[in-house]
Amino acid sequence: GDYIPADFYHCANGMEEIPEGGKRCFACYRLRLTEAVRTAKEKGCDYVATTLSISPLKNAQKLNEIGSRLAEEYHVACLPSDFKKKGGYLRSIELSRQYDLYRQDYCGCVFSKRERGGKF
Repeated sequence: GDYIPADFYHCANGMEEIPEGGKRCFACYRLRLTEAVRTAKEKGCDYVATTLSISPLKNAQKLNEIGSRLAEEYHVACLPSDFKKKGGYLRSIELSRQYDLYRQDYCGCVFSKRERGGKF
């Protein structure tokens, strides 16, 4: 789906100082999952899911809750997941090393990066 930065800033407005893992993240989950579910519906996919649950910083329960609600709204099946379970997060680290994949230590938004002390 499309990523439109202005949409993110609009949904995060007023929550810029909330630490990662709070209401700002939940609003972002909804924004991104809405785009994923909308795109899945448009393309005729059988299921929609998110890999966000691999992160120990992401609330898989909230992701699944939002995803399930949106799936009902858009009439697309949602595949609930928590990919960090059963060693999934550790396995993702192993695979990243094996395939020399970039890993970042923040979610990707400017507020999270600032919280981690990163430069823009």
